[in-house]
Amino acid sequence: MKIAPRLTLLSMAFLVSCTVGPNYQSGVPADTAAPFVSPGADPSSTGDVTTWWKKFNDSKLTTLISRALAANQDLKIAASRVAEAKAVRTVARADFFPQINAGGSATRSQGSEAASANPAFGGGQTSNSFNLNLDASWEPDIFGGTRRNVEAATADIQAAAENTRDVQVGLVAEVATAYLELRGYQARKSVAERNLKSQKDTLELTKSRQAAGVANDLDVARAEAQNETTAATLPQFEALLRRSIYRLGVLLGGTPGSVVDELISSKAQPGAPPAVPVGLPSDLVRRRPDVRRAERQLAAATARIGVATADLYPKFSLTARAGLSSLEAEELFKGKAGLWSLGPSLSWPVFTAGKIKGNIAIQNARQEQAALTFEKSIYLALEDVEGSLISFGQEQKRYASLTRSVNATRRASSLASDRYKAGLENFLTVLEADRQLLSAEDAQVSSQTQVSLNLVKLYKALGGGWGNARTK
Repeated sequence: MKIAPRLTLLSMAFLVSCTVGPNYQSGVPADTAAPFVSPGADPSSTGDVTTWWKKFNDSKLTTLISRALAANQDLKIAASRVAEAKAVRTVARADFFPQINAGGSATRSQGSEAASANPAFGGGQTSNSFNLNLDASWEPDIFGGTRRNVEAATADIQAAAENTRDVQVGLVAEVATAYLELRGYQARKSVAERNLKSQKDTLELTKSRQAAGVANDLDVARAEAQNETTAATLPQFEALLRRSIYRLGVLLGGTPGSVVDELISSKAQPGAPPAVPVGLPSDLVRRRPDVRRAERQLAAATARIGVATADLYPKFSLTARAGLSSLEAEELFKGKAGLWSLGPSLSWPVFTAGKIKGNIAIQNARQEQAALTFEKSIYLALEDVEGSLISFGQEQKRYASLTRSVNATRRASSLASDRYKAGLENFLTVLEADRQLLSAEDAQVSSQTQVSLNLVKLYKALGGGWGNARTK
């Protein structure tokens, strides 16, 4: 007589170990093992890109990024979504355990004499009813539907955490971009102001030469026109640099004008390191949070196939009830008032007109979509790095050429001015040399800024700006 219960328990233990649906297996395309193809890509080392902004050696930039990480609203929203996902998993885990409800009631009622065929049997009489009860029910996870649901919820938490990291990567890059643009506009404004001062000196010299009869009105008019053309660029630079400051104010979680006073003063552009060790594409797949998020979303979609598949199988549940019931309050806690019930139940969907299989097909399609999205995210990440690498490397070459151009243009401008003063060159040559110098210096400063901005894009493409601990 004792063998049957033991066999039943063994059978239940075997069934509980059964989990329907596919088991998730992570993997990446085989072609990510090949190195990057862009010139200058160093596959030998990945390097530490966690706090890449410190490589610019600018304390103000480091401070601004720290403040943004502490106060930015987008980052706080993303963190709140992680908390939401954890709460959803708590709800899913609750299905592992018995559900217990307590209740009680006290009622007084009177029956209708008019509705009773025989008033002697309760018609018009008043009665009391007192009840206390405790109900419990438990559905063992025999085919693993709950386990798959918790598995999916855990993957959702990890995907939300990767989304937070992706927001952080984007935030750090955006703060650095706005800051570098600010310093770039300030530098370009400084170049224009320096050239404007030189042009004003030339204008005064031209007016003196006109008074001496050496220069004419045309030379003075041309000098004045060039002065005003250069002066006209200053308001544009002022507007652009202030827009960068306003952007930084909002990124730091404040008003647009909250950081004007501390950033309005000009400061030298931070220098960019000459190279970044990028490692292999396979390293990138493990590091970029958007790719990691897509992989976790694929894991969640795979688990949800099991959740849907579990609906094909029977559901067993065990219910129990214990309580007290009496017509009189003083009798409620006496032995005769007790009641209880205990028993298993079975539910098995025999005919659903294809609803369950349709839901399984839906989850399979969503899993396929998630797999393609994951694959696409990998290739987009690789494209992002390749494009950033080539832009960074080529802009460095452009900056080197522009630097040599500036040096040559400065010599030409100086020679033109000296020859004009000696009466060996006409004034138009001086104006053209000054114009070329302003253009060359502005292009050089713009290129220097672009080198840094391209480096920021490269670090962002590499997934830099966060630690790589997996949220559980």
